[in-house]
Amino acid sequence: MFNSRPSRRTFVAHFAALAGATTLFPDASFAHPSIVPGDEPEAWLTALTGRHRQLFHSHDKWAKGLDYATRFKLAYPVEYGVKPADVNSVLAAHGKTGIITYTDAAWDKYGFGKTFDVKEPKSDNPATHNVFYAGTAEDAGVREALAAGVVVLSCRTMLRGMASGLAEQKKFGTAEEIERDLTASLIPGVILVPAMIIAISRAQEQHCTYLYTG
Repeated sequence: MFNSRPSRRTFVAHFAALAGATTLFPDASFAHPSIVPGDEPEAWLTALTGRHRQLFHSHDKWAKGLDYATRFKLAYPVEYGVKPADVNSVLAAHGKTGIITYTDAAWDKYGFGKTFDVKEPKSDNPATHNVFYAGTAEDAGVREALAAGVVVLSCRTMLRGMASGLAEQKKFGTAEEIERDLTASLIPGVILVPAMIIAISRAQEQHCTYLYTG
């Protein structure tokens, strides 16, 4: 009858062979791949030099990611006695939360408040300006996040999707024209990345820990 359990001698021989292969080919499986031209970390990634690096992934909850990212950047040095430069905080404004990265003019022109069901403060009227730009006593806004040194990312894939949808309304121009306008309408200091899912992965490659904020 066939014995599926290898003998001790066979096991030792296989283990020795594996060890020899690892010695002969040390880079086959475990070494980090070399960076090839065109795949170098972007400037915002190379600027993440702090010992404590955290990325906050915001997708549906408008203000939660902003608040977490700002509090992390400001509170960490105070609570743990480290230098502010030792703390990097990144906000990935993904999905519908990406509209928090656009100026008041874009909100008014393209009707983001109505499209995304965002109301004016203390009102049932659709917001005609970016109500997440300036913070409140309870929650930080984009302005406060940027001032604190938070790296705020916006997604070009989402931008292109919005441009395509807006072009169907036949009143804002072509998708290409709207894409250029939206790109120019990002809040100064916000960084536009090609695709947020890739940016999140590349941030983790730069040793950022990850937190999904909803």
